[in-house]
Amino acid sequence: MWTISRARRVLPAAVLAAGVLVSVPACSAGVYTTTRGSYADVTRRAHDTGYQHGFEDGRNDARRQRSFSLERHGEYRDAERGYRGGDGERDPYRVAFRRGFESGYRDAFNRYGNYERRR
Repeated sequence: MWTISRARRVLPAAVLAAGVLVSVPACSAGVYTTTRGSYADVTRRAHDTGYQHGFEDGRNDARRQRSFSLERHGEYRDAERGYRGGDGERDPYRVAFRRGFESGYRDAFNRYGNYERRR
C-alpha cells in the first residue's frame, strides 16, 4: 500500500518522466529532412546558389549602369534555380534562394557600381 510520504517521492519523478515523453516527439518534429539531407543543408545550398546568381546579375547591372532591380531578373522571380525533386517543399527553397540572390546582387552592385563611378 502507498503511503503519503512515498507518493510525495514518486509523484515528481512521474511528472518529469511524462513531460519528457511528451516533449520528445515535439522536438523531433522540428527536424525537417529531405531525401537530399537536412532542411539546413537544402536551404544553405539554395542560399549559396541564389547568392552566386545574384552576384553575377548585380555585377552585370552595375557595369552596364542599370538601376538596382531584383525584379527584372527571372531567376529571382522564379527562385527555383538549383532546386531538385528530393529537396522537399519548394517554398522554403525559394525563400532561401531569394535571400541569397538579394545579398549577392547587393554586394556586387555596390562593389562594381561604386568602382565604375570612381573611375
